[in-house]
Amino acid sequence: KECKAKRSAQWYEVRCKDCGTGIMVNVNWTNPPTLCKECKAKRDAQWYKTSCEVCHTTIYAHRSWEKPPTLCEKCLKDFAPKDIRCSQCGNIFTVSTKLQLKCREKGWNLPTRCFQCKHDDLLIKGAIGALRDQFDFPLETKIEQRGIILTDKVAVVRNKKTGEIVATVTMDNQGIILPKRVAIATEPKSNKLISKTTEGTKGIVLQQRTAETYDMDKRKHTHVTTIEETGIVFKKHYARTVSKDTPSSEDNITRILKKGNIFSPKYVAETDKEKR
Repeated sequence: KECKAKRSAQWYEVRCKDCGTGIMVNVNWTNPPTLCKECKAKRDAQWYKTSCEVCHTTIYAHRSWEKPPTLCEKCLKDFAPKDIRCSQCGNIFTVSTKLQLKCREKGWNLPTRCFQCKHDDLLIKGAIGALRDQFDFPLETKIEQRGIILTDKVAVVRNKKTGEIVATVTMDNQGIILPKRVAIATEPKSNKLISKTTEGTKGIVLQQRTAETYDMDKRKHTHVTTIEETGIVFKKHYARTVSKDTPSSEDNITRILKKGNIFSPKYVAETDKEKR
């Protein structure tokens, strides 16, 4: 009787949080139950197992969740949004978890250039392609970073044979209410404006983004540049610049290539002629 009384003293009754049914709890339990067996079974039935889409670890999801988790806690930390310094302009941009997962799926490297530099590519290529028609010698263009605190990118255009700088292409915003990105080509010795390249569109139903180049001296529209692609499995993109003055002439093909190593990448624009 004494032992039975001691054992009985170790037990006490609590009420189920859901239905109020009495539950016997031992004083030695560190995590006493708050639900009766029936209510616990009902709650357990609302949870199901799924797997992390990266490492395939088992994770639990609730049937009432509109967006169940697709990554485990470890992968959420590994693929958390990352801040990366743009290799072209030096500004910081954020790579989202979604983009990191897509890069992993496709086998791509994480981007090294910000959205603005990618957006400016077509305008810079268009300006360089138009400059190719002004010189009778091959050009070599390197995109450099200028400034320390407020950085900006400058395309330095040189005579490939002599190394002399014949033009520079800089990006600018024009307009007050709805500013537009513009590529300005300048003659370095006299600071004379050579051309201005702005964004345009081509087509009615399926519109294509274009770069429209205007001669600052003649005040006329001289070139149109579009992005083309080549290859089936491994696609490569290049810019095709067409002269509006002499449409039957050779097209200028411009590619921006990344050279150097991972720690000090350099972007070089190569421009050559192609007959249509």
